[in-house]
Amino acid sequence: MGLISDSLTQESLAQQFNCSIITPLNYKLLLKLLKPDFLLVESAWQGPNNAWKFKIASYPDYPQRNNLALQKVVTYARDLGIPCVFWNKEDGVHFERFIESARLFDHIFTVDENCIPRYRSIVGPEVSVNTLMFPIQPLTHCFTGFNFKYNSANFVGSYGRHVHNQRRFWQDMMFNATQETGLGLTVIDRNSDRKSDNYRYPDLADIEVKNAIKHGQTAQIYKDYLVSLNVNTIEDSATMYSRRLVEILACGGIAVTNPSPAVDRYFKDYCHILHNADEATELFARLKFGPSSDDLARADAGAQYVLATHTWAHRLNEITQIIGLK
Repeated sequence: MGLISDSLTQESLAQQFNCSIITPLNYKLLLKLLKPDFLLVESAWQGPNNAWKFKIASYPDYPQRNNLALQKVVTYARDLGIPCVFWNKEDGVHFERFIESARLFDHIFTVDENCIPRYRSIVGPEVSVNTLMFPIQPLTHCFTGFNFKYNSANFVGSYGRHVHNQRRFWQDMMFNATQETGLGLTVIDRNSDRKSDNYRYPDLADIEVKNAIKHGQTAQIYKDYLVSLNVNTIEDSATMYSRRLVEILACGGIAVTNPSPAVDRYFKDYCHILHNADEATELFARLKFGPSSDDLARADAGAQYVLATHTWAHRLNEITQIIGLK
């Protein structure tokens, strides 16, 4: 496939599949020479070496930031008979940010099924619109048996003091519960390189904040720490869940998450779902003394389930079926 994506997706796909990494400079050479089965473009913010920074997302107040380069790539691929696929991994929060690029494509996939009617109202009937949920790459995130090194919790991700108020509510609730129960918390700060105080985690007594790590290294975090915290930013979708949640489960982690229709639909049998602070306190007070046999059985089953249904191989099969590739 020809691929335009951010690093997480690129790393996951390139480990297992033949990917030609497309940039504004090399697209004519690679598409014509290699003629991939299809072109997959995700809602990328940067792309490799910032090759697609400001070239896929829409910035109406900055006209010099536009998708003209992407238009050229899609037109060239289409002229070569290469199916063009767009995947918005940022729906529904950033639907507007990527719709001008999405509408260029023959096939649109979204992580949030709630956005399908919005796409259908904008694109023509000849354009297919379907869901494509977050998968895992089992060569990176996989279950290798239980060997917890720390009877404490981890959270891998970002924190925003200025955005996503409801997400921050769930984070604060879980973080405070780890403090009150003595479970303890280690945070891997995805935004450790950003200088703004808007991205700093709360200053709690028993929280250790570490710098960002490579995506592939997160698997070991989920295996080392007894409890892996997750927060789903989108809480009203039956298909949108965080990539982090499915990767935790793939590793056999004991996942603790806020509720959402997607969690209830796919993962309720494999993780602990919190609805309030009392539930968090009760759960963490128990887990700090170690997992029960039920905790381990649930995590084991979750890893098997994810491997059987939510890998990149499954998602690419969904794509190829819809676009008509054999």
